[in-house]
Amino acid sequence: MMFKREIPHITVRPPHSWHEAYASALRESDPDKFIGRVEYAISTIERRYSEWETDPGTPAELTALQKCISALVRRMKQQQMCRLEQPVLLVQAEAQIRQSLRVHSNI
Repeated sequence: MMFKREIPHITVRPPHSWHEAYASALRESDPDKFIGRVEYAISTIERRYSEWETDPGTPAELTALQKCISALVRRMKQQQMCRLEQPVLLVQAEAQIRQSLRVHSNI
């Protein structure tokens, strides 16, 4: 007689795409690609925040998200010092990041 053995289902959370997008933005050395990478990283972080109610993360992940936003702001300021012809885009991107942090820091 063959017994059917139940295998417990283990839920493994896949890493969120914001990790890779964030790292890519910080590594980007081409000034022409930098803003695009930062904007993409911001959008993936915002997407992760929007998923929080249905897919809550840990307090450590929330802290990491907030630190990543701060790091992106610092990197944008450094880039702005090196490339003053795009200050308006950088100011707009920084404002977007800061707004995102204010909205989601109370999750």
